[in-house]
Order: sequence, then structure tokens, then C-alpha cells
Amino acid sequence: MQKQKESELVSARLGSRELEEIEKLVEEGFYMNTADFVRMSVREKLESIRVINVRDVSTDKAKKEIIEYLKNNKKSYPSDIADALQLDFDIVLNIVKELIKEGRIK
Repeated sequence: MQKQKESELVSARLGSRELEEIEKLVEEGFYMNTADFVRMSVREKLESIRVINVRDVSTDKAKKEIIEYLKNNKKSYPSDIADALQLDFDIVLNIVKELIKEGRIK
């Protein structure tokens, strides 16, 4: 039997504007819920403190790599894709939004 990792409950106040933006991201399917967004945001912030090597590739090449990655990792968040492929998060996010609009991914 696996031992569960301990976790702590942390509360924070958010402004209505920030909460609305988070809820939109949840509705668009980028996060499962608000807590998932907060956890991912904390992880991303902690990781951003470390030096991150981002590859310089064209948007077309990045799009092909993302499509290929999603074939094997269907339930992935843009941050997961960016980390795994060493791509800029903003580029990944834009490509994922584009693929959703094209109906190529959900």
C-alpha cells in the first residue's frame, strides 16, 4: 500500500476579478477546479524560480510536437506540455487554444 503524501490546507483571499478569471479557465477546461488552479500556480511559481531551459522552435514545429504529445498524454494541462517538451508556456497555451478552436482536441 502506498503512503499518501501529507498536505496542508492554506487559505487566501482573492479579488473578484482574479476569481472570475480563474473560473473562466476552469470552464474552458484548462483546470479541473479552482483548487487545481491554485496548486498548479504554486508549482509553476516554485519551478519558475529555477532556471528553465526552453527550446527555441518554430510555432509549426511546436504545434506538431504538441499534437504528438497529446496522442500519448490525452489529459494534459498546457503547463505539463510546456514542461515535458521544454517549450515556452505562452506558446503552448496559444497553440492549445488554437487546437481547441479547430476541434482537434477537447
